[in-house]
Amino acid sequence: MIKKYKRVRSGWMRRTSKLYLKDLNNGKEEILKSFLNLYQNSLNYTISRVWSEQNVMCSDLLDNTFTHAISERFDITARLAQCVGKQAKEIVTSQREKSKCKQRIPKVKSHTAHLDSRFITIEEFKGDGYFDMVINTSSGLPKMIIPFNWTSHTNKFRKDGWLLGNSIRLGYDSKGVFIDLIFEKAKPPLKQEGTIVGIDRGYNIVLAVSDGQRIGDGLKATIKKGGKKRKGYHHFIETELNRYFNKFDTSNIKLIALENLKNVKANKRGKFSRNINRLLSFWHYAKVGKRLEQLCEEEGIVLSLKSPSYTSQRCYVCGNIDKKNREGEKFQCLRCGNADNADHNASKNLESLGLAGVYSLRLLPNFEDRNRLLYFR
Repeated sequence: MIKKYKRVRSGWMRRTSKLYLKDLNNGKEEILKSFLNLYQNSLNYTISRVWSEQNVMCSDLLDNTFTHAISERFDITARLAQCVGKQAKEIVTSQREKSKCKQRIPKVKSHTAHLDSRFITIEEFKGDGYFDMVINTSSGLPKMIIPFNWTSHTNKFRKDGWLLGNSIRLGYDSKGVFIDLIFEKAKPPLKQEGTIVGIDRGYNIVLAVSDGQRIGDGLKATIKKGGKKRKGYHHFIETELNRYFNKFDTSNIKLIALENLKNVKANKRGKFSRNINRLLSFWHYAKVGKRLEQLCEEEGIVLSLKSPSYTSQRCYVCGNIDKKNREGEKFQCLRCGNADNADHNASKNLESLGLAGVYSLRLLPNFEDRNRLLYFR
């Protein structure tokens, strides 16, 4: 019989907060780095074995044959070997789900271990008041006490009612040893009242909302001012994006129709100049989508992905589709004369898709009068 480990709070929202362990002494730091190197080697070994044997994918956990082989080869406990196997199978499964042309054996380059309550316990620090919490390690990990303090980021979760989970990610990078604390919270019920809006993700405006909100207007100018290889500039841009997101008013929204930009950069190599490619590298459309997904989850808003095809060329008033309607950031319909910002026009088309409950414009009737869209309300 193969046991299956299930999350205690299944279906809850999960968020992480990274803390660097600056107060670790050199001895503890070297011990943890040595363990994480061993964990990485055992993980890559297990991935290669799982990848080569298809029948392993039928169960949630590895059988005793695999566990024993990993345990003997790397001199780790059977429990830790099972943890390595579980993570390896998750990585392989994720890779198998990709398109066939991208199905190559994955290799883990980061030094990070996913550890649950079998290996660590988190409790309050019982000594003098210098530290807030401690992590006790056991069951195959180097046995030690790892103290840490709450940060302003973790305190935001605690203030908003998030509960600290019983698992962590332990790792190290160029900045030092870190832990990722995992906070959990029950999902709120979906909103039943409110409006439906469309959102166009773009480079000139991060989010153009059909209700008139312009999130990230001005970020393009900020990116252009940055140096070609300014240290930490990508992190700075991500911070700016989060600052803009805080201005997004979702109080009266129940559904967001968002354009699906998956593989939007595919087959674009060599089509842009080096300068344009550098600027586009700061277009974090995937992270913007992920942040928007998290925001909707926290606010009880339905997020519906829509096809972006022709949304920037179609007039939302009369339905005319013509690539000549758009010129840069300006939109003017050649049929009815409607003039608007190109991103706002695209967001209104996405709103129409949300109102009609369809995925693409080809499924939307070509109405001459926008007032007929009230039919979908």
